[in-house]
Amino acid sequence: MLCLFVSIPGHGENIPAPEFPEKLQWLNVSRPLTLDDLKGRVTILDFWTYGCINCLHVVEELWELEKKYGDSLLVIGVHSPKFSNERRMDTLRRILLRYDRQHPVIQDRDLELMQIYGVRAWPTLMVIDTKGMVIGYLAGEGHGELLDDYIAKLLKARDTDTVPPALPLQPEAMRIADQPLAAPGKIISSEGDLIISDTLHHRIIVTREHDDESRIIGEGVAGFRDGPLEQARFAYPQGMVRAGESLFVADTGNHALRHVDLNKGTVSTIAGIGEVGYELHPSSNATSVSLRSPWDLALLDSNLYIAMAGSYQVWRLDLDTGKIEPFAGSGKEGLENGALKEATFSQPSGLALSGRRLYVADAEASAIREIDLETRTVKTLLGTGLFDFGDEDGVRSETKLQHPLAVSVLDKNQLLIADTYNHKIKVYELETGKTRTLVGNGQPGDGTEIVGASLNEPGGIAVNGDRVWVADTNNDRIIRFDRAGKRLISWSPHKKKR
Repeated sequence: MLCLFVSIPGHGENIPAPEFPEKLQWLNVSRPLTLDDLKGRVTILDFWTYGCINCLHVVEELWELEKKYGDSLLVIGVHSPKFSNERRMDTLRRILLRYDRQHPVIQDRDLELMQIYGVRAWPTLMVIDTKGMVIGYLAGEGHGELLDDYIAKLLKARDTDTVPPALPLQPEAMRIADQPLAAPGKIISSEGDLIISDTLHHRIIVTREHDDESRIIGEGVAGFRDGPLEQARFAYPQGMVRAGESLFVADTGNHALRHVDLNKGTVSTIAGIGEVGYELHPSSNATSVSLRSPWDLALLDSNLYIAMAGSYQVWRLDLDTGKIEPFAGSGKEGLENGALKEATFSQPSGLALSGRRLYVADAEASAIREIDLETRTVKTLLGTGLFDFGDEDGVRSETKLQHPLAVSVLDKNQLLIADTYNHKIKVYELETGKTRTLVGNGQPGDGTEIVGASLNEPGGIAVNGDRVWVADTNNDRIIRFDRAGKRLISWSPHKKKR
């Protein structure tokens, strides 16, 4: 056994894998798997929850191993939800598509399998050998090379006469190729344009509300390539910010920042090398540093602020010098306030600037944070802890959110919050500390009537006067909310290109 593996508490190194409980719900297969399906192949049980950024990084590591070992390796995703919203099967089906998880997945709704295996953290990888014996586990991310070596040793030791049985794979089929949008993550309104990160189509759409033309940025295939707009490739892009004819994009799946020159029609990489990083760099040349899931952007003068979800920090890139560095957050997960480098965040996923204050949607803590750029301090506006979440409006001490992914400035006294897992858009008043619901009834849906209006995990907000634009992610649509007329309109970009 490799020393970095942890044996199962209270047992020897090898114990029989327990049978899967019958009541568990399975996805990507035509029938539930049994222990007999595991025989002859190495099996990894990946305990994850879909709001966890570290869990998404582990998926990238497992992809490489699955490609290398083929039918000799079986990955089973055990989705053990943290948030109540993550227990929905219909939503989990969407998530498997969004993150390209094609191996068998269990919805461990009541954390039963998590408890059977004694798992206490996300992500955790439980390893089962070719004879169905549990040999140990690894917690956290960054174990790809270790797993590679160990899988090879386990396969070398297996009985050469053992032939792994065929698996009843049946991936969740959802046709998205012909849809105008697929899981749009973020949206901005700038200079008469609406700019949308069409996340699952791996592209950016620039369009206007009243004409019949859209401009497509990106080939529409996941990849990491600079060049002309129609040839460039992105991977699961999220947040954006615009300055004149320059559009900056958080290319989340590539762990990079891209620059789109709207005038010249070109895409270039300004930060990141296309792979996830595992070190906290004090200050580096932006084009040689590895980033960790940049999720949203904000621009002030020549400073580009980055919600670095994967490192629990806010970073800053000086566009004049090309230097990038952690700006706020120690790199530890938490909800601590104070000086920039002492404060802690929990997966910052949305940014908004108002004067010299930077607001942060801190998703895993279900919190909204404020960074004062003058005093260089961090404080919490809403939220009390990593496991304190719900759906409550009212004064600051009463308010509860659930995994918010976006924040936007409505006016000098009000913020809009995409309360993502509550399927709502909420208003927070800075002076009074009160929160109220603007749109949404708390249940996932696609209704557009003001009474009973429903959203499905909104991930982005843009404000333009009385109009509020919402990236209604799981509904594959953009919603326009007219505050003056109290109308909710489902909207999609025009097909004609410009």
